Amino acid sequence: MKKKLILFLLLPLLAGSLFAVSLSELKIVADDGTFLGTFENKYATNSVYNEYGTYGSKYSSNSIFNKYGNYGSDYSQYSPFNKYSHNAPYLMDRNGNYYGCLSVNRYAQGVTDFSYKLALQLKALRDSM
Repeated sequence: MKKKLILFLLLPLLAGSLFAVSLSELKIVADDGTFLGTFENKYATNSVYNEYGTYGSKYSSNSIFNKYGNYGSDYSQYSPFNKYSHNAPYLMDRNGNYYGCLSVNRYAQGVTDFSYKLALQLKALRDSM
């Protein structure tokens, strides 16, 4: 629980210093076009921080926190947590502006230093669930 709280508090601070847009304004979109959630607060319906919602639950098929799903597995080509994937999700704002590929594969095309570090933090959060 303590790890989750620390990660939850650090993510907005990290994003705020790198982008003109805040982390809470970004969404995750899979390479196949599937919407995978936002970074709003833990009560927002579409937030990855809402552990009871579609995008934050470790049981949901459209959650990056489902270790066995297409979007959260360490082995799926669409997961940000597959260290060999080149089809990881990407970060976008509501206007369609691109903010990097969300992947633990730092060498994949489109991965920025920020999106790589964010993916590592989200993986740590997933593994603590």
